[in-house]
Amino acid sequence: MQAAHSRRRHGRLVGAVAAVVLLVGLGTGPAQANPITAKPADVYVALGDSYAAGTGGSTPAPASLPGCHQSLDSYAALLGGLNLGCFGATSLAVEAGLDNLSTADPVAMALGSATEVSVTVGGNDVGTGAVAVACTSADALACASAVQNVANALPALPGNIVAMVQSIRQKAPHADIVLTGYPRLFTVGPKMPTAQKQLAITLNGMADRLNATIAGAASAAGVGYVSVTERFTGHGIGSNNPWIHYAQPSPLDPPELALENFHPNDAGYSQGYRTAVNSALKK
Repeated sequence: MQAAHSRRRHGRLVGAVAAVVLLVGLGTGPAQANPITAKPADVYVALGDSYAAGTGGSTPAPASLPGCHQSLDSYAALLGGLNLGCFGATSLAVEAGLDNLSTADPVAMALGSATEVSVTVGGNDVGTGAVAVACTSADALACASAVQNVANALPALPGNIVAMVQSIRQKAPHADIVLTGYPRLFTVGPKMPTAQKQLAITLNGMADRLNATIAGAASAAGVGYVSVTERFTGHGIGSNNPWIHYAQPSPLDPPELALENFHPNDAGYSQGYRTAVNSALKK
């Protein structure tokens, strides 16, 4: 049923985007003498960072925005949505991007028709990427400092998210909006070495605090919140079936490996994010 729903949603989106392209290319044209009133098509748009873009998915999107590292395995693509996620995006960047859209921009027109918008954002605002780099090195002090920097940045996040949601509402006035959380990166098990176990507990706790902050911001903004913690339980790094990429980087590794690290793999996007987000979108 979910696959069929995704195909129907995809068909509606294709029709809506095609209409946007026609409007841009041909203009509105003369009014019809006997217009036919029809129910507007459902249009789903996904905004946010690399987790929204689908970074780490095995099939790169052929028309990916430069530097955004989008994939066809993103939850947006799997749900037939318009993927506007971009690697490195913050809530401030999403807000600025929306504010800079002209009314004639095809993206603005798609958002104006949107009935559903999801946003995965917040990790880059508080520096979780820096934590991942610092805490996989041998420098314990750098790791502790990066984790503390996240704690210091969290209080400013709710205000930024609320402002971003206000910008989304202006561009997508008819859409239901949901914010998503992030997975815990690790599954802590008895065979995990003590030092790695402590690091895993620390980073999982950081994810919990980030998610709680995003959920609180969603409530303050009057929009929905989607947790993915439950979906990823038992599938973190260190589990027998991880849905998160991780390989210890080395100087010989290609840049793509560093991008994939700490991002969902295909199963994480399909069985984790897609399922959780689909349950929250308006049917």
